[in-house]
Amino acid sequence: MVSDQRVVIIGAGVLGAAIGWGLSRRGVGVTVFDPKPGGVASPGSFAWLNASFAQHPVYNALRRDSLALWKQLTERDPSVPVVFNGSLVWEQEHFDLDALLTSQQRLDLPATFVGGSEIGELCSSVRDRPERALLLQGDGHGDPEAITTWFIDAARRKGAIVEPTAVDEVVVDGGRVAGVRTAEYDVEARQVIVAAGVGLPRLLASIGLDLAMENEAGLLARTTPGRAAFDTILIAPDVHVWQRTDGGYLIGADFGGSLHIDDPDRASTQVLASLGDLLDGTDECTVENVTVRQRPKPVDGLPAIGPFGPDGLYVVSTHSGMTLAPAIAEMVTTEIAEGRVDPRLGPFRPDRSSLVPRGG
Repeated sequence: MVSDQRVVIIGAGVLGAAIGWGLSRRGVGVTVFDPKPGGVASPGSFAWLNASFAQHPVYNALRRDSLALWKQLTERDPSVPVVFNGSLVWEQEHFDLDALLTSQQRLDLPATFVGGSEIGELCSSVRDRPERALLLQGDGHGDPEAITTWFIDAARRKGAIVEPTAVDEVVVDGGRVAGVRTAEYDVEARQVIVAAGVGLPRLLASIGLDLAMENEAGLLARTTPGRAAFDTILIAPDVHVWQRTDGGYLIGADFGGSLHIDDPDRASTQVLASLGDLLDGTDECTVENVTVRQRPKPVDGLPAIGPFGPDGLYVVSTHSGMTLAPAIAEMVTTEIAEGRVDPRLGPFRPDRSSLVPRGG
């Protein structure tokens, strides 16, 4: 159990920032290290907050718990940059809409099929309205950079220190964590949380550990404002998009779209063509920027959260960090600040056989 000893968190993406916020709210001294606070993978997230597609029942339950926490946050604090306006899905190459509706009903998640006129009410700018689309009313979204910045700022207000510095290695002495080492100085700590995204394997390797990861590349494009106005996420063939508060569009290839993530210039052209095919009122849009980021994912697709290796080392890695951030922050805070293990963490410990190579 941590009392007044400072906890070091490596990584100020959405997970590291949310955990820093959770711990600092409980009075735990926290220092978060990241050469670029805001993270690498987090700004490249499509930030679709959902529990719709996780088939593993315990994992699905965790996602639903996290959505409930997100909604509580937005109700308590209007500055939280997340809205729950649902998503409208009619891409069928990667989604079986009938099966998806059945699964939503089984989980008691709000979902219904809507037709052309109802689609028009949700987004009148859709050019070729499908005969039907699945409306997932419980889904949310928010600007990924704004979400991470909100957690960082909230953690700072509670006393957390955020250092724009890279950690080169975790320091271990006598079988337990002694701190971290940067290029310029060492920092003593008896608890180090590694939430470094795709940097996790390098830091673990510095102390002879390995965790099986299978990262995924995702493309994200931001456009200038257009005239098409809508509140929901649109998951259409060839393009997945939602509208930012400034009127621009956030377009992602995170969920199986056909954009060429290996060629950002070509993808920019394709983004605009696909957006124009989908929506009226976007002809004058230009791409402000397009990024391709590696997104961390444990090889079995489930989160990896908990102690790992020497005493005092704790790792956090997962796909869908934007959706899961509040729940992960809550569980990690309970374990670190109180010494109690949340029972939901059972299937997600990082030392499970699917993640630890033989001899690891």
